[in-house]
Amino acid sequence: MSYSDRPNAVVLLSAYNGEKYIKAQIESILRQTFTDFELLVRDDGSDDSTKQIVKELAKTDSRIRFISDDNKGNLGYPKCFYALTDMAPDADFYFFSDQDDIWFEDKIERAVDMLSKLPSDVPAAYYGGYTICDEELKPVRNARPAHIPPKNKSSDLPVCSISLKDTIFEVCGLEFTMAVNRSALELLNNNKPSFCTGRGTWMSMLYSVYANIVCDERPCAFYRRHQSAVTASNQSFLGLWLWRIKYLLLGGGFADFHDIIKDFYLTMGGKLDIKNRRMLRLFADDRYFPGVITKVFYPRRLRSRILDELALRFAFLTGRI
Repeated sequence: MSYSDRPNAVVLLSAYNGEKYIKAQIESILRQTFTDFELLVRDDGSDDSTKQIVKELAKTDSRIRFISDDNKGNLGYPKCFYALTDMAPDADFYFFSDQDDIWFEDKIERAVDMLSKLPSDVPAAYYGGYTICDEELKPVRNARPAHIPPKNKSSDLPVCSISLKDTIFEVCGLEFTMAVNRSALELLNNNKPSFCTGRGTWMSMLYSVYANIVCDERPCAFYRRHQSAVTASNQSFLGLWLWRIKYLLLGGGFADFHDIIKDFYLTMGGKLDIKNRRMLRLFADDRYFPGVITKVFYPRRLRSRILDELALRFAFLTGRI
């Protein structure tokens, strides 16, 4: 299998009650400098004007393909996402879009350029940087994929050395910044989570083991964060400290990671080497004893920021994960 002489792409967008922002997001995709793509939009049972907005936009651009599975109702997260990956048509590269962000005009072009330099018969993934914004697209700060290597003057392709260990308690790439080749999409479709709500984290874990990964620290999109979404990504400096105390130290901030780790262990454990299998078994175990000591004093770094690392070890000690 090889890439086309003129590579093409598919953008996958799952929509649900997105009438407030989806028009602006789709228009940003249509303004891409790379033009040979199809935008596949699947509505997940919206009861607002989302369907009408997408249908009207589809009349203006033949690259938009709208799908409304009314008979399936609302699949919910993340089944609506995997329904899209299952129905994705053949292409060289695939992109994943949320319904409320804004893409920079060269987002697809940069990813295609980097991925085209990697073998097509091996799963390959691209992770881009992004600009975190509030609901009105006012920038908060820039963020980049975790584990970007130092710049190598002898190579213009920043291949990331991301191990499975790096992904189990840290999101190395958000799915809306990702692009993958056909081999990587097939890998994902053949190895989906069974019960967790994993999407970007699940893909990062899967690709850390089986794919070549390139990272681009330059922002590729405005990442709109809503007031109701209280996460580390949409916090100012002071807010980030308060979030660490409330969410990581006092709350169950790492609980979602445990579900994904356990699901990944049950789904993929038999296919992994013994080192990764043992690591996942340790952190997937629901029991406090005997693993708590091993977790607290685990000899390798699990988070990129030292304060987050300490918070994680405290969560192990107190049995929060």
